[in-house]
Amino acid sequence: MQNNAYQIEPFEKRLARFKNGSPVESIETLLNSIDNFFNNEIILTSAKYQTSLLFLGIHSVALTISEIFWDLSGEVGFKKFLETFMDGDTENIKFSFVSDKIHSWRNILAHQWLASSGYEIQYDYEMKAGFEISDNLLRINPKIYCEQYIKAFSAGGKIWGYDKLFTTVELENAKQRIIDKFEKK
Repeated sequence: MQNNAYQIEPFEKRLARFKNGSPVESIETLLNSIDNFFNNEIILTSAKYQTSLLFLGIHSVALTISEIFWDLSGEVGFKKFLETFMDGDTENIKFSFVSDKIHSWRNILAHQWLASSGYEIQYDYEMKAGFEISDNLLRINPKIYCEQYIKAFSAGGKIWGYDKLFTTVELENAKQRIIDKFEKK
C-alpha cells in the first residue's frame, strides 16, 4: 500500500513549487494535505473510542503547524495552536486552559505509557462540557475535543484564516520553515 499523501506529486516538482511559489502555495499544501489525509483518520477516532490515537494525532498536527507558523514547539507551541485555532467561545471548550495537562498526557502516551499522572485524567464521552477540572483531576470529553479540532479545518474554519494572522514577512518565514523541513527529512 502506498503513502498517497506523497505519491501525488514528485519530490522535485513539489520542492520547486514551494520555492518558486508564494507562501500560500506551501502553507496550503501543508494544510490541505493534513486535512485531506490525516484528518480523515483523526475524525474516526472519537466515534470508535480510539482515544489515545485521537490525542496523539491532534497533538502531532498542532505541533507541526505551530512550528511552521510561529517557530514554537513543545507545550508553548501546543497551547498557541489551541488558543488560535481550537478554543471555543465558552470556557469549557477553551482547551488551551488545560493545554499543559493535555500536552503532558500526550507525552505519556507517546513516550512512557505508564505514569502516576495517568490517574489525573479521565475520558468522559457523555459529559456536556469539553472538560472539567476538580481536585487536580481533568475530565475531558474526547468527542468535543475532536469536534473542535475538525471544526478548525472545516470550510470557514479558523485555520483557513491564517493569512490574516501574519505579516508578509512572517508568511515568508513560515514558507521557508516548510521548505527547510521538507528538504531535511
